[in-house]
Amino acid sequence: MISSISLFGSSQQPVLKFYRKCLPNNPHIALTMHSVAKPMGKAMTMKRVRLKPNAMDMKRNPQVHELFKLVYRLPENLSWLLAPPEIPKRRTSKKKKQEDEMVAGKFGVILEWEGVVVEDDDPDLEPRVWYVLSLEEAKSFPPDALLKKIEGMRTDEAISEVLCWSEDPEEIKRLAARKEVIYQTLRGGYYQLRPGVHDFLNALVDFDIPIAIATPRPRKSLEEGIKTVGLQGYFDAIITLEDFCLGKPDGDMFEVAAEQLGLEPDVCVVFGNSNLTTESAHTVGMRCVAVAGRHPAYELQAANHVVTWLDQLSIVDLQRLVNGEVIGRRGRESDMDMEIVIEE
Repeated sequence: MISSISLFGSSQQPVLKFYRKCLPNNPHIALTMHSVAKPMGKAMTMKRVRLKPNAMDMKRNPQVHELFKLVYRLPENLSWLLAPPEIPKRRTSKKKKQEDEMVAGKFGVILEWEGVVVEDDDPDLEPRVWYVLSLEEAKSFPPDALLKKIEGMRTDEAISEVLCWSEDPEEIKRLAARKEVIYQTLRGGYYQLRPGVHDFLNALVDFDIPIAIATPRPRKSLEEGIKTVGLQGYFDAIITLEDFCLGKPDGDMFEVAAEQLGLEPDVCVVFGNSNLTTESAHTVGMRCVAVAGRHPAYELQAANHVVTWLDQLSIVDLQRLVNGEVIGRRGRESDMDMEIVIEE
């Protein structure tokens, strides 16, 4: 209901005369007027009328009804005053049913943490961590070939089997714990969500798609990161180094994730940011979507599909991937795409 309305110019006169005619017989209607003079040649008066109708009066007295019909004839540029506030559209049950039918089979999504959910744009961070640890422990710094080999592996596995720094289980455990402390110190506690993550996760939740998050890092570090970026409650399973024995290129981490989601590996889609992740996912029979970031898209073609942002894929796209179909490129353009023009 409109509590007040301003009428400008001479068009207000019939309304006020008509109102005064109705006023004596309608004690339930109150009139308030304020005059403001404007120095523009002839004085122009603005009068504000406050109307408080009684429903029974409008039925009994047709003149009152006509008055309100006149008052409600607002100019088009003021029609928004009577428009109800916009309410966000929700999926109707019928539309939801139609969309759910498009996702016929049950499948799950397994997301790596760094480079997929949060930014991981420092390729030199991991080598620096190993360098600091080697200085502290008076160990030889591993060459590039070994650093590449231990990428994605469990830290204790890398220390004992590749670097051969120790064979004592307690010493290996101590070195692995120290390496994680150095990593968190150099990286800092700040995490930045990658663009499109919220929209993608909300779409998965809307369609009841199970979601797992996986990382070869300790559970405490991952849970703190999830809390930092405000993603508590999104993940049905959280997989950390305490949950599996072998790191990449073995697919043990992803197998555990599928098991905790209650799904078979062949109906799970893994999202990672390296060819090592693709190899690990394919090893256990899972599809893999590579997320271009640290590695450009042209280096990740071994994956079943490559995107730059998670929200470039729809739920139907994921279903088609699980079904073994090939999907084309879609979604918003990447900020990292380059166009090469060769002039002849």
